[in-house]
Amino acid sequence: MLPFPRTHFETLLHDGTGLILKPMQFSDFFNAGSGLVDTVKIVLFRMLPRGAQIEKVRAEINSVLLKKYGKMTRLEIDKQNKTISADLDLKGEKEVVQIKLSNYRLIQEEGKNPLFEAGTIEVSREWLNALLQTLVKTSVIPEQIEVKNLLHQTVVKSVL
Repeated sequence: MLPFPRTHFETLLHDGTGLILKPMQFSDFFNAGSGLVDTVKIVLFRMLPRGAQIEKVRAEINSVLLKKYGKMTRLEIDKQNKTISADLDLKGEKEVVQIKLSNYRLIQEEGKNPLFEAGTIEVSREWLNALLQTLVKTSVIPEQIEVKNLLHQTVVKSVL
């Protein structure tokens, strides 16, 4: 038996708009603000085992970045060898599209936000590989991406 009535417990879990204590989702990290809530999210993310952290990243990429295009079915991040590999099940494609980032870097200079540098990008579709190379060369896709938000920095530093 609970030390207080179940209705009190349920009231803590719900308010008029839904769950107050909802399961943590990686989208919480993309929609980050500041203050105490972010501090709690940072602590909770750091407490997750590495595999769960990577799964949160994959799930968030699917729900936000790839939602219109398909889904990522596999994400592997090898910190030691500095590689990121992913399988994408994209709409209109009959086979899985594989993408690999080799020799990525996370650059941290004193007093500055970290920079993510993707290194070499290879895609299993020749046309997509050529397109990505062109977009990087023309700076449509930057070679380095500044990670500004403290919560995003925590996620990047944990998984990379």
